[in-house]
Amino acid sequence: MNLINNKIIAIIAAVLTFLLGSILVISIIFYFFGYPLSSIPQHQTYAFSGILVGIVLASIVYGNRRKELALNLTKVLDESLELEIKEEEAKKIISTVKRIPPFLINVYVSKDMNAVESFKDQIKEYKSQLTEEDKEKIRRIIEMPIPELQNLLNECYLKTKLEQFKILADPKAEQFLTVNVQELKKVLFDE
Repeated sequence: MNLINNKIIAIIAAVLTFLLGSILVISIIFYFFGYPLSSIPQHQTYAFSGILVGIVLASIVYGNRRKELALNLTKVLDESLELEIKEEEAKKIISTVKRIPPFLINVYVSKDMNAVESFKDQIKEYKSQLTEEDKEKIRRIIEMPIPELQNLLNECYLKTKLEQFKILADPKAEQFLTVNVQELKKVLFDE
């Protein structure tokens, strides 16, 4: 199955897959049991089963978007930093980035807030789960000069179209990144 390049196309494809898949499965179930489609209200369980299959099919179609984003992010990090990032690691990064709403990042950036301080306990907990290889990958990223880091974030944005990367790649985010990268170094490597 081809990877879907555009988020809007992925959403449309998932919705169409859900609709067509549900209709097709419900039709097949009703045909198999010899029920007319007009009897759907009396056989809601079968109809619900068809809808569940439609949901599964739609999630598979939309899931290709997540895989594509992970592959694109992996490519950027491999080329820029010569790091071997596994697809599963990239999926975790994408998942984490997507959890942070762009408006929240804008608030933090506009106020040059110390986000690391706000999440210090979670970072320390996460730190205990890191392998030495993981720490080395993180170290290579956070030891980059901020302009280079922002170029990398811009490349990540261009490949994934995630608004969060775009905000951090903006020159207005330079001071925010400087503060947070320094704090992150302390939490991960100095304590």
